[in-house]
Amino acid sequence: MTELLETDLSTLAFAGGALAVAAPADAVAALPAARLELPPYEAARIARFRQERDRHERAAAHGLLRHLLGPRLGRDPVDIVLARDAGDRPFLPGMPGLDLNLSHGGGWVAVGLSMSGRIGVDVEGAARPVDWDGLAPVFLHPAELSDYRGLPAGARPRRALEFWSIKEAFLKATGEGLVAEPRSVRLTPQGADWRLVRAGLSLQAASRILPDGARFAWAVEEGVEVMVAVAG
Repeated sequence: MTELLETDLSTLAFAGGALAVAAPADAVAALPAARLELPPYEAARIARFRQERDRHERAAAHGLLRHLLGPRLGRDPVDIVLARDAGDRPFLPGMPGLDLNLSHGGGWVAVGLSMSGRIGVDVEGAARPVDWDGLAPVFLHPAELSDYRGLPAGARPRRALEFWSIKEAFLKATGEGLVAEPRSVRLTPQGADWRLVRAGLSLQAASRILPDGARFAWAVEEGVEVMVAVAG
């Protein structure tokens, strides 16, 4: 994997292969509006969400997707019209070789694009208090839960956030999303990364901590090289 720690969003574009990008929603919103313009149906769908922060982050995620993909397709952002499959996973009609995924949370957005098989991304904020000890039995495999409970109390939140984001990236790559039970997924360590064989796919995933403690995770098919970009 290749990682760009301080990327310039204004010049970043998808060049093929696999790309995973995380950026603050405010940084995306500061890009030229013409690069982020959404199709009317997408703008209307986002406008129906009740929370202003939710609307802001969703608009930024969809805008970033179009900012990254427009130059590759030779299309204006407003002309990139997505559809959703039976599992509500977005795709671009007429581009069967392109896989894409989006996430947002905690003031961050993430986009995954791949011409090399499936991709899933997840970004999770760290500022909101979470009762990880209470939540752990819901999303950790029993063997993972045993290891988690063996950690010092101060180390548990960081480990739990890592597992949550990695599992969500994996399940978004398989297309299951959180309809699947995360506790049924047992992560296999692979060096500093993670591996999962599920739904007919052999996947690898990794993550990093963002500047404010949020966690960014990405999952792709095993053996795929990923360009990872994080904007400050």
